[in-house]
Amino acid sequence: MKTEAISNDELKKFLIEHGIQPSFQRIKILEYMMTHRTHPDVETVYKDLHSEIPTLSMTTVYNTLKLFTEKKITMALTLEGTEIRYDFAPEPHMHFKCKVCGKIYDVPLPKKHPFGEFIDGHKIESEDIYLFGVCKKCLGNSN
Repeated sequence: MKTEAISNDELKKFLIEHGIQPSFQRIKILEYMMTHRTHPDVETVYKDLHSEIPTLSMTTVYNTLKLFTEKKITMALTLEGTEIRYDFAPEPHMHFKCKVCGKIYDVPLPKKHPFGEFIDGHKIESEDIYLFGVCKKCLGNSN
């Protein structure tokens, strides 16, 4: 899924506001993450951008996504095994992975969060909620 493009000036400003020195590669990777909300892994980002940026390396993509995660621009998702996917995460949400097609979907958190600010005396500062099952598209294909 691709959404509308963002100007280079807006992308540069966004990186600077998050304490990151903008470079051409970082701007392009940020633009990709903001416009392709598909929870890609490093290899997918690399493959999709390499034709546009022939000098791009897998190491640059990995290091950039790691930096974005440290600065809380992206989230690193490990839904199963050791596979790491990345999500541009402007709003808190849950993730649903379809066991049939393998796609990962963003699912909004309920308006009234069931945990509140504390659970069993522990202060909640962030949450990672992963759901697994069969997506509505695959359910429609099985009928």
